[in-house]
Amino acid sequence: MPAGSQQALARGSLPHVTLTQCALRDAPRERLAAFVERLEGRLRGRTIPLSTVTKFGAGFLFWGVDPASPERAVVQAAHEHAIAVADGLLDPVVNRAVVEGTASAFGDDAALVDNARRYGYALIKERYAPHITLGFDPRVPVDEQQRPHAMTVERVVVVRLGTLGRVAEVLSL
Repeated sequence: MPAGSQQALARGSLPHVTLTQCALRDAPRERLAAFVERLEGRLRGRTIPLSTVTKFGAGFLFWGVDPASPERAVVQAAHEHAIAVADGLLDPVVNRAVVEGTASAFGDDAALVDNARRYGYALIKERYAPHITLGFDPRVPVDEQQRPHAMTVERVVVVRLGTLGRVAEVLSL
């Protein structure tokens, strides 16, 4: 990422693959801890191959999990388990804004708006694309590039997200 990028993965950043994201209200710690424990059992210590670097949306730079890898299916299954954390816990005020933003950004796509309404985020299930976010800079024109690499899952955590999806805080459970 060039100097002056609005966001760049750098020293002190937490490179991660997001399994789900949503605004929760009054989530019981025990329920979150149980989700983390089950997901850690599936993912901790696994090596996940990365393949392609692509630009997404207005300037996010994503390093995608290799879609041809058997580990991709493991990450997909973990994602499908993780989205259930939203069940009955979405913050209605924040989620209303998420639904409206989804409708605006995706041309009222009924499936994506329904995903946002039910799960707090639109790009889930068949639209889920696991990746590490390398940064955000609308000035960077990026053609899809093959950059084979691998990551190892060290832990599963619940976080508070900040601007542009950056991890602002790892929550203690």
